[in-house]
This record gives sequence, C-alpha cells and structure tokens, in this order.
Amino acid sequence: MSHHSETDRTLGEKFKLWIVPLIAYIIQRFIVFTSRRVDVRREYFDAFINEKKPYLLAVWHASVLFTPILHTNRMIHAMVSASKDGDLIVGVVKYTGNKSIRGSTSRGGARALMQLVKKAREGEVTSIIPDGPRGPALTVQGGIISASQLSGVPILPFYYECTRQWISEKSWDKHRMPKPFTTFVCCYGEPIQVPRQLTPDEFETVRKNVEIALLANRQYCIDKVNELTLT
Repeated sequence: MSHHSETDRTLGEKFKLWIVPLIAYIIQRFIVFTSRRVDVRREYFDAFINEKKPYLLAVWHASVLFTPILHTNRMIHAMVSASKDGDLIVGVVKYTGNKSIRGSTSRGGARALMQLVKKAREGEVTSIIPDGPRGPALTVQGGIISASQLSGVPILPFYYECTRQWISEKSWDKHRMPKPFTTFVCCYGEPIQVPRQLTPDEFETVRKNVEIALLANRQYCIDKVNELTLT
C-alpha cells in the first residue's frame, strides 16, 4: 500500500490530521463570516438544486481552497489527491459537510475516476479539479471529460475570485488565498453536456470546448472583481 492505513499512523500523525484541518476550517469560517458574497449566474446552480439533479462541479486549482466551504452541506464528492497533503484536505472537506474520493491523475486515478462515475450515476454530486493535481495550470485534462461522458452528468463550471486576496505567485497554479473582510465573487457557467459516444478527435474537441468555457467563466469572474474594486 502506498499511503498509510489508519493503523500505521503514529500518534503525532493522527494529531496533525485532526488539528490541521480543524484550524484551516476555523480560519476559513472566520474569513467567510467577515466577508460578503456575490453570486454570478447562480441560476445555473439553483436549477440543479431545485430539480435535485446531479452535476459535476469543475473548479480550477487556483480557486479550489474555499470551494467546499462556499458549498457547505451540499454533499459534494470531491476528488482529492492520494498524497499526504490530500489527507489534510479530506479533513477540511469533511468539516464543510462534503465528501472526498481519493485519487488523482498521478495516483490511483483510474480507480478514483470510476468511483466518481459510480457516485454520479447514483445521483450524487461530484467535483473534479480539471487542471489538478500538478497542472499545467488552466489546462483541462481528459479525466473530467471521461467522468461526464461515462456518467451522463453535465459539467458545471465554477470559479471564485476575491476583491482582497493574496496570490501565491510562486506556486504553479497562482493560488488564491482570500483575506478577511473581502468580497467573494462566485461565478457559475452554463452546464456542459458531454455526449456518450465520442471518437478520439471528438473527445479532443469537447476537451478544448470545456477548457474555453471554464476559462471564459474565470475571466468573467476576474472582470467582475475588477469592477467591484474600481467602484
């Protein structure tokens, strides 16, 4: 087994796995509590909620940190990498009332993807980071297309940006870290239905189109933030 089972962990590791996610969650709660939230094109999201239909939430790696807390108690099954960092993320996701499926494109990917497809087919809500876990940033990998294709569940683009935030310039994804007393601009995009039958060429066309849609939603979000900061 590549990653530790519960019983292999030392007391120190268990403590870290308990305390770090708790602190991270408390900080997130504080930042969200002191901040304002503006939802853009939320009707796309609400339509799924009202009709109780599953969706596959697509979130760029740069804005994944606060996505679970911005969707508290939505029971979203998020794909989380099978790494040590992933162990900590699972804890935070759990505090927000969401769930995790372990695995990524680099580790245990195929198994995790099939698990996610199974959940989606059962009517559960799922989420994938299309450019995770290691990039290249803002490039859609094939995993999310396959997941949507195999499950028949549409992709729902999501991205947030804040009026006050730190941007991790050194990280590959230029990660966003919201500051307290900020405004979260949460943007949803039009749902994308991926056809069941695709030739390799058609698959690539769909992948590109999904990438274009996700990038457009991101740009729309950034423009909204710029409007708010200028006023």
